[in-house]
Amino acid sequence: MKRDFPPDELKPLSRLLELMARGEYEPYGLFREGELAAYALYWKAGEDPYVMLDYFAVLPEGRNQGTGSELLGRMLDQFCQGGHGVFGEVEIPDTGDEEVDALRRRRLGFYRRAGLREMGYRTQVFGVPYIVLAYGPDISDEALMVTHRKLYHSAFPDHIYEKQVFVPLEAEAGL
Repeated sequence: MKRDFPPDELKPLSRLLELMARGEYEPYGLFREGELAAYALYWKAGEDPYVMLDYFAVLPEGRNQGTGSELLGRMLDQFCQGGHGVFGEVEIPDTGDEEVDALRRRRLGFYRRAGLREMGYRTQVFGVPYIVLAYGPDISDEALMVTHRKLYHSAFPDHIYEKQVFVPLEAEAGL
């Protein structure tokens, strides 16, 4: 993951292992000819019907070949049955750095082409503002915000959650 994500986007390994031990965090991989081609880590809150796509990456040799679309498509097929859904966060592309913003716009485009839609609320985690995207039948902002808050609250002690995580209590008008 260190190759695929900037250091400030990585959760500590100890936190990931803790979430995995509790059954809340799982890896998902796409293999080609016995080799890992792409991977994702998803986060779930108990029996909630939505899973959060937390990390998603295609190994360098598999990029621009439909590998990411294949992995995401398989995940959506698996997790979006019977009223369930998948959601994720993408950094808002307005940093003023053209290269960074272009990458963020490409990420947004990728998820939108896969059928994820922008929800009516945004989050902020450790000072980084995010657009929330989701895929699945009849996902409401209100239901998704409940799951979203549960996930982050389960990962951080109250004093960190209260200072570093913002998930609104109701959809924000005018997005």
